[in-house]
Amino acid sequence: MANVMLLGGARETGQAAHALIGAGHGVRVYWSRDAGAPDVPVAATLRAGLDWADGVVDTTHVFDCDLRVMARRLAQSMPACRFGRAPWRAGQGERWTSVPDLATAVATLPAGARVFAATGRDSAEVLSHHDGPVFLRQLHRHDDVPPANCTFVFGAGPFVAADEVDLFRNLQIDVILARNIGGTGSFPKLEAARQMGLPVILWQPEALEFGPAATSLEDVLAWAVTL
Repeated sequence: MANVMLLGGARETGQAAHALIGAGHGVRVYWSRDAGAPDVPVAATLRAGLDWADGVVDTTHVFDCDLRVMARRLAQSMPACRFGRAPWRAGQGERWTSVPDLATAVATLPAGARVFAATGRDSAEVLSHHDGPVFLRQLHRHDDVPPANCTFVFGAGPFVAADEVDLFRNLQIDVILARNIGGTGSFPKLEAARQMGLPVILWQPEALEFGPAATSLEDVLAWAVTL
């Protein structure tokens, strides 16, 4: 059995860790944020974890690029794979515009539009360059003060499309701005946009190669036995 290092930061981290441990593999996690699976062994440092491991699985949030890049620089020849959610793809009735970064997204917004944004707390400063009101979703309560044109909208999932429709109507939203993080948990806002005929500006993650893509736990386990 192999020793597998996980780059952690998304919901998939705990899923992959428990599956690998259950299959008899050694597992350590180096987290890019607060530990989401406290029962899983943690690597004290990124380098220590990589030195211990036979292979590395990237399970970070798709927009957390820094840890992914650092790990590849430290272990360029180590076997690696990426386990995460499949990105969202536009279907019939969607009015999506894809952009490569947040600055381009803000520049793409219609002048004066009322924007509902799901782009993370750190995006508030860039969003302040929009000339209309921005309503920025926050999953966790905090006391930060938003920019003058920005209002924090607090609320945690699970989200439902019907509730998102009500929210967008109450806020008189003209356009949705979101990161393409994939999965089902955050998709209801895009379903609501489709139902309402609202345009969506979809910020795409940076394309970073990290070995083969594993789309299921079975894929992760099959990759691990090759180490």
